[in-house]
Amino acid sequence: MRVYSATIALVASLSPQIPFSSGFVPSRVVDTPPTRVNNIQRQLQHYNTKDPRRSRLRRVLCSTSTEENETTSAASASTIKKKKKKLGLITFDLDDTLYPIAPVLDEANAAFSAAMSNFGYVDIEPSDIVETGKEIRAQVSPDNSNNGGVDDGSGSAAQAADPLRPTTVNHKEIRMAAIRKEMEQFILRTKLEQTAEDWATEVESLTAPVRKSAEKWARTTVHSSVVQAVYNAWEMERHHAAERHLFPEAITAIKQIQSDHKNVIIGAVTDGSANPMLMVFSLMPLFDFTVSWEDDLDMVQQMEQFQELGSVDKSDGLSWIYRLAVERGKEMSMLTDEIKKKDDGEEDADEEIEWCWVHVGDDLAYDVGGSATTGAKTVLVELAPEYGQTARLRTEGKMPSWTTETEELLKNHREMSINALDKVDAKITHLSQLPEVINELMNGEDDK
Repeated sequence: MRVYSATIALVASLSPQIPFSSGFVPSRVVDTPPTRVNNIQRQLQHYNTKDPRRSRLRRVLCSTSTEENETTSAASASTIKKKKKKLGLITFDLDDTLYPIAPVLDEANAAFSAAMSNFGYVDIEPSDIVETGKEIRAQVSPDNSNNGGVDDGSGSAAQAADPLRPTTVNHKEIRMAAIRKEMEQFILRTKLEQTAEDWATEVESLTAPVRKSAEKWARTTVHSSVVQAVYNAWEMERHHAAERHLFPEAITAIKQIQSDHKNVIIGAVTDGSANPMLMVFSLMPLFDFTVSWEDDLDMVQQMEQFQELGSVDKSDGLSWIYRLAVERGKEMSMLTDEIKKKDDGEEDADEEIEWCWVHVGDDLAYDVGGSATTGAKTVLVELAPEYGQTARLRTEGKMPSWTTETEELLKNHREMSINALDKVDAKITHLSQLPEVINELMNGEDDK
């Protein structure tokens, strides 16, 4: 076999560490510095490869270069720290998410009627507080701020004429105003009937000055402490009813999430008066805090971030309540060293933790749209029919029997819901699906 001396000299000078057989094929491949491999490739480009033995030599040396590059890439990848997604905070809406709101409000309104009767205001139906609430909300809603042309559009004239008139579209204020109005109307009717009887005439025959005097008397007779007592009875029954009507899987699902995600902070975000801390036999042991559009009103007004819920027309307008929830969640996480410390020594020293937040709720506009703009992963709770959800009827343009929303607010709510459709990260039809969905969101955090 004829061997070219020039070939032997070239290969020997380039890779003296490699022993060769008579066919010029390396018997083993060893690590070659990247600079040397590049020199080999450049010289082989100018080398005559017509000889099959030389072609085979070129393939072997190029293979050595590929192996070297792959080894370098693997070494670089190994130096990158691992990053673990950790559920640091999960927040829940309450009404129609963990229990059906319709039967809860029905039972609370029945307690309102009973409390009114205990104070002597008899023959007042549970539905009366809803209808009166709708009337009051229509008067103070942003789309009806001029109160039928009474004032200049600011509502100041109406407020001056009626200092007890609510100044904000707030569930609690509207409900207390409705209670007061029901009391005043009862006293007014009673007073007019007594006056007409004393004067041996019909109520319709009483003059305007007499009616004005009776209205003023009715207003001054109702004491705020009685109004507060009736409202307290309503609110107490609301929370008792919520505990009785909790969806069957609610507690089990939350406990499973706590088990799957150690030290997770659990909070409630609500636009109403619901508070898990008042549900002592069910939700209170599971929740760490609650943020309410109503209860945190004073704090937010001082921060000059408050906007009435009824006047919000974009998801961005809801962000303050979710920012407040995240701040509280992170504060509680820091207190337990959730981010900085290892969990029982199970985490790798090179591992970084990414704090994640998930919000769970049934309302596309307020829960999904509002929380998504603040950085939450969102889970839409659109349960099967047997759960009896009614709040989502507003998305379809329908008015639930218990709501005090005006037609204009309902239209606005529906538009916000449609705009939030693309912000849904996951949807469940049964609460038992929630723990698995949460795990999937954590595992797929990088996909969004």
